[in-house]
Amino acid sequence: MHISPVGVFRGFKDEDFNFPSLVIMGADWNPGGQQPYNGNSIVGATAAIAAVQVVFVAGRFYTRFMQRMKIGIDDYLILLALATSLAESVLFIVLAKIGVVGYHFDYVYRMPDKVALTRKCILAFEVLDYPLNITMAKMALLCFYLRIFTTRKFQILVYIVGSLVLAVGVSVLLENFLQCRPFAYMWNRSIPGGSCIDPVDAYRILAPFNVLTGVLILVMPIPTVWKLHTSRKQKLALTGVFLLGGLGNVASILRMVMYFAESGLAKEDPTWFAAKFGILTVLEGGLIIIAACIISIWPLFTQVMPRRVMPRRFHTTFSRSTSRRTQHLAWYLRRIPTNSESQEGIARPKEVSLPKKKSWSSLPSLLSSPSSLADLEDQRWSILMDEEVSGSHKTVAGTH
Repeated sequence: MHISPVGVFRGFKDEDFNFPSLVIMGADWNPGGQQPYNGNSIVGATAAIAAVQVVFVAGRFYTRFMQRMKIGIDDYLILLALATSLAESVLFIVLAKIGVVGYHFDYVYRMPDKVALTRKCILAFEVLDYPLNITMAKMALLCFYLRIFTTRKFQILVYIVGSLVLAVGVSVLLENFLQCRPFAYMWNRSIPGGSCIDPVDAYRILAPFNVLTGVLILVMPIPTVWKLHTSRKQKLALTGVFLLGGLGNVASILRMVMYFAESGLAKEDPTWFAAKFGILTVLEGGLIIIAACIISIWPLFTQVMPRRVMPRRFHTTFSRSTSRRTQHLAWYLRRIPTNSESQEGIARPKEVSLPKKKSWSSLPSLLSSPSSLADLEDQRWSILMDEEVSGSHKTVAGTH
């Protein structure tokens, strides 16, 4: 059994369960007694990561609901990524509690019923992992970039990177279904004449592309951010927030490094190795989803974060008697985005006069026209740059 490029491990080789492994484990190997087991670590980590993902995605849609924002394609992609990530978490728990993940390989061959279940779960996991979870989460980030960066060159770059992400996802999906001939040989090694390809070579080819696309998504916005006419401190702050999108890529790199650094253990004792390797696998997709949601729920952060943590300029000042829905609506109506383009290639919102406090109850009626907030492009992140960009233009105009 080998580590796969998209999941924790690949299918078992023909001889893996036909005879006992000749590999001698450590002193903890106890034939006939209580067997060493490390599957609980991945169960706990998987459950924790799944819970955090749900919180962030729920916060994303709560913010949209409060702002009466139109659901975009990136939101649908995040939902799909979350659904597949949660399905992966369930499969991992099944593999650890019912399957063979977490046991030493010398003990696994004694449980043929669990081996068959594990093989089927492996295939389902690999289809969910990179082709759906990671690919959809990365595409959600790229779709968000298309909303706030308006220069043609940047958008062409987004399309190129997106095509590469999709190409890798499709390649992994095809490799999953074509790895064994006949296909049923994937979980039934008793079929005569069946064979499977060695997935190690596929991993060595596809894993670097996975990391490459993550790095490209990470660094793409940075040059544009540093073209802003604003303070160095603000540029660093914006850069830091965009770099949060690279959290998942850190897990991708660690997963690839771990595999190559411990390839011997991965081949000799894959079921034991898969327990700790799987944590990075689930963490990768989860962090990409979380990073994609952080930017979207920024208005929610400004409401719940204390002022000593969040700078005053990012807070909205509302009366405590104002409903939370009205607060969010009024916050966004201050800066309704337009399709205008700044010199930096970032779509900038323009200031809109906010209704008086007495008329805040009528704010929802302002959204009924075709030019209402629900019909505008979602360019939420640009609001963080508005004051700096517009302020710098005023300064330049004053000097002339």
